Amino acid sequence: MSDMKVGLVLSGGGAKGAYHVGVVKALHEVGAQVDAVAGASIGALNGAILAAAPSLHEGAVRLETLWMDLANTSPLKFNFPAYIQLLAASGLHLASAGVLKEIVQKAQHIAGGAMPAGISNFLGGLNEGALSDTPLQNHINQYLDQEALNKGLPLFVSVFKHDHAFRDLLRCAVAELGIVDSAASEFVHIQSLPILEQKEALLASAAIPLLFAPKRINDNLYSDGGQGGWQKMQGNTPITPLLEAGCNMVVVTHLSDGSLWSRHDFPNATILEIRPQSNISREGLVPDILGFNAGKLPSWIEQGYVDTMHCVGRVMKATKSRVNLKVSEAAVVQSQDTARIDQEMQITMSRLSA
Repeated sequence: MSDMKVGLVLSGGGAKGAYHVGVVKALHEVGAQVDAVAGASIGALNGAILAAAPSLHEGAVRLETLWMDLANTSPLKFNFPAYIQLLAASGLHLASAGVLKEIVQKAQHIAGGAMPAGISNFLGGLNEGALSDTPLQNHINQYLDQEALNKGLPLFVSVFKHDHAFRDLLRCAVAELGIVDSAASEFVHIQSLPILEQKEALLASAAIPLLFAPKRINDNLYSDGGQGGWQKMQGNTPITPLLEAGCNMVVVTHLSDGSLWSRHDFPNATILEIRPQSNISREGLVPDILGFNAGKLPSWIEQGYVDTMHCVGRVMKATKSRVNLKVSEAAVVQSQDTARIDQEMQITMSRLSA
């Protein structure tokens, strides 16, 4: 039998998480095995569906069903329309540290060089989130079999210890500028949590600051796991818990063009990366993260499938062939041993009857 243990990393990226559906489809078709899953943000939610499924094939089917539902029924519901209008009017783009510089620049411009205290306190103290996560919770309740999850593949998700929404994002902006990196994300083993905290942890991993409210786990507030270790995408590409769990091969997916995460930071691991081979962007940063619609999701599913076949398909097929060869060799040896034992038994019996 094979002693290979394969982990799958599902990175974060909002609506681009449809890409993971194609990844799982392709991995099933090339005969890959997956023994543990780690996810960040939308990857945590996809990872939960996959970890609860009895096979990669069923996981792909369930994920595609979920994402087609998301295309028709968006999981986004505004809590504060006026607040969103304020952000839009201020030119605030919420999901990229590269664009977060605009937050500081715009606020400084409005205040003549200083952040207005009222805006800072408002943004820093807001913990409710501009969007309600009720629709997302409803989708999780509908598609996630929690009993099966607790008996399924080990699932790890990244979460980031929450301070205040604005300050969390500002730290990512500082990290993007190369001044000081953001603090590292933490990794949570979902099946080790009390049953009532498991969904909270999944929602916490996907709780983009300012957009969604943070969630409480073990008496601490946590938000989107992708914020941690921003400069090297430590939180958004959670490979560490899989390596610590004994995975000796890890398939890593990326939902951004040119992710700064590098497999060379893990020289002792066998890593197969699935990176977009063509531009994964469709309409721009924020529209792509929040764009749960039928116009884009199928194209991301197809892109995930094609990229997986291109990046790791041949390697996984070759790996499976080697594993099958080892199993066959072991069976032949066992068969030869059985034949030898039978022959020795016949000789012994003939001597006894002589």
